[in-house]
Amino acid sequence: MALTLLKKDLDIYKLQASIAKAIDEKISGEQRKFLLMEQLKAIKKELGLEADDKTALTAKFRERLKEYKDGVPEHVLQVIEEEMTKLQMLEASSSEFNVTRNYLDWLTSIPWGQYSKENFDVRRAQKILDEDHYGLTDVKERILEFIAVGRLRGSVQGKIICLSGPPGVGKTSIGKSIAKALNRKFFRFSVGGLSDVAEIKGHRRTYVGAMPGKMVQCLKSTGTANPLVLIDEIDKLGRGHAGDPASALLELLDPEQNANFLDHYLDVPIDLSKVLFVCTANVVETIPGPLLDRMEVIRLVGYISDEKMHIARDYLEPNARTGSGIKPEQARITETALSVLIETYCREAGVRNLQKHIEKIYRKIALKLVSKDAEIREKMKVVSVPTGTDEDFSRPAAEVDDKAEDKIKDDECLESHERENVKDEDQLKSHEVSSEVSSEVSSEASSEVSAEVSSEASLEREPNEKETEEQDSTSSDGNAISQDSEELQTPKSDENENVLSDGKAEKNVDEMHHLLRSGVMDKSSIHGTNMEEASDKDVNNPEDSSEIKHESVDDSVSEEPSIEEILKDVEMIVVDETNLSEYVGNAVFQSDRIYDQTPVGVVMGLAWTAMGGSTLYVETTKIDEGEGKGALQLTGQLGDVMRESASIAHTVSRAILREKEPTNSFFRDTSLHLHVPAGATPKDGPSAGCTMITSLLSVAMNKEVKKDVAMTGEVTLTGRILPIGGVKEKTIAARRSGVKTLIFPKANQPDFDELSSHIKEEFDVHFVEHYMEIFKIAFGEESRNSEASLSAAESCSTSTEQ
Repeated sequence: MALTLLKKDLDIYKLQASIAKAIDEKISGEQRKFLLMEQLKAIKKELGLEADDKTALTAKFRERLKEYKDGVPEHVLQVIEEEMTKLQMLEASSSEFNVTRNYLDWLTSIPWGQYSKENFDVRRAQKILDEDHYGLTDVKERILEFIAVGRLRGSVQGKIICLSGPPGVGKTSIGKSIAKALNRKFFRFSVGGLSDVAEIKGHRRTYVGAMPGKMVQCLKSTGTANPLVLIDEIDKLGRGHAGDPASALLELLDPEQNANFLDHYLDVPIDLSKVLFVCTANVVETIPGPLLDRMEVIRLVGYISDEKMHIARDYLEPNARTGSGIKPEQARITETALSVLIETYCREAGVRNLQKHIEKIYRKIALKLVSKDAEIREKMKVVSVPTGTDEDFSRPAAEVDDKAEDKIKDDECLESHERENVKDEDQLKSHEVSSEVSSEVSSEASSEVSAEVSSEASLEREPNEKETEEQDSTSSDGNAISQDSEELQTPKSDENENVLSDGKAEKNVDEMHHLLRSGVMDKSSIHGTNMEEASDKDVNNPEDSSEIKHESVDDSVSEEPSIEEILKDVEMIVVDETNLSEYVGNAVFQSDRIYDQTPVGVVMGLAWTAMGGSTLYVETTKIDEGEGKGALQLTGQLGDVMRESASIAHTVSRAILREKEPTNSFFRDTSLHLHVPAGATPKDGPSAGCTMITSLLSVAMNKEVKKDVAMTGEVTLTGRILPIGGVKEKTIAARRSGVKTLIFPKANQPDFDELSSHIKEEFDVHFVEHYMEIFKIAFGEESRNSEASLSAAESCSTSTEQ
């Protein structure tokens, strides 16, 4: 019992000793390595070959400052020197060392006083803007004005421009074109949904993982102090517990304040007065007032069909075709197909959806071309089968392989059996077997093969060369057979060299079967093996014959043609209006016009949306009639402002009807239902007031409104028409719907006059100040009673105002 305990303690002691020894060895090894490395560093430092980490970092930072020495402000230089001195005093292993190193890295990476040379060539800028964008005259003119002022002053001060418009009209791409025209570096970042002030002004250095704000990152990445900064989606700023980014942008986008912009991380003022800021927004109503006041707003409206056609033909289609790898001679989209695509699939104000549809068309065309290429290659997939004559015929490779496999099965079994028998024989009988095999091969094969060799080889070689080759082949056969009885297949390869010399002496399927039976051809010959090359290798090195048999080289088959060569003669794919639906599916939009001739109680209005302009119908119908049942019911997801407009319209309509027909009690005794389709779309705004009045009066008088009339305008209780917004968008929507007569407020005439001539043409436009002018145009009322009603309404309005 005692011995057992002692043995157990001994084992434990040995285990502890071995562990302690291993640990000591490891520690001593690491200590030795550390000691040697420290000695090496000290030696290199003494010899001047290498400095320590802190000295190297300081040298790197000073080297950076040499490039910006003249542009670095004095207070910034002082901060940098203090931080470098602090870095020398810190241990490399301390956390403060890394913070200081990163801080110096950012301070010395900013391009202090470095400005890119600007180009003030107005003609060059005009050319660049026209190449990149079609239309957008207002934006281009403003940019050219900016360049012209810079040319006269010799320098350009930073500006804040806000491009406002619906999605897909090219706001972001315009920023790139402006930077290209001015020869400025371009930097873009989006503030959509941004809720952290630190993204703009940076983090405090005390935080772990602190970084500067976007503007400091912009200066470092562009390497210049006057880049063009595009701030995307500024109308979608968020607000959270981390602060209000909109308030942080007030300092950044104020030309009087950003000359001393203070980033929380750097904690030194930065001059951003030379930076050109371009902001983008879909709507300016959601931008905070103080921030919007600092920006110069340029509105981009939607494109009309003609502009979309130019953009699609000159920009979108070539880019989509090139991006799909299709050549112009292989496919095209007709003008009619593009017109149908624009009108019934891509009616949005922008062209982004149009670009997607064109790319979809070319992707489907690419699939058709590749499928056609595969079909042609399938038809070309054949193997050349020799006939023994100068003419060849083609047969599918699979068919030949199946027949060849069936014919050589028995021969392979026979050969394997003969090889096993030969291995069992002794050396004394090997010479007899060799002589018997040699005589058998020569008797069966020489009569057929020699004749073929002499007839076929004579076509390619001179008589002297043919005799030499026959002698070499015969001697090679004899030597190969006499060396070893296990090398029985070597004569077959040698004979194949003569039979298939240069890959041109060929046999048909029946002759192949006979040669396989006689042992003259092997299986690799069926698949077009270059037997002449294999035979040469067999003679020089018989051991490599088995490997050569598996090689397949078909000299008779040319190199596989490229897809361009195959599709060269394929008929061009043309996409027109008849087959457009095969590529993009059924039409998404129908005509904006629900009615060719609006019935009683229905009037077409014009509305502005974030996607551009659209037509808007107002429908009114009677629900119930009876004394004192007058009421108005509203549907169509109308907002508060639009509901107020409906109430005003109801009051004005009752006043006008009472003046025209004092005995008519329609509104007092009739319950009405006013609806604005489509019901799933929320609607709000004051500009539908005149349209609602016309719809109510149409029902009251049981009279249709004049055909092809659309109107817009806010109405007061006295019948005055107030100005509205979105004149261009609404005009484009009216053109798309085939409207001929437009009614706008008188105050919006200057806005309409600024529109391009191709937008305004073919319209009969009326600018009105009072609703009775609309009444005359809509209902064709030109009698004296109408004029008397107009004067009475105006006198009533004057008395009310007084």
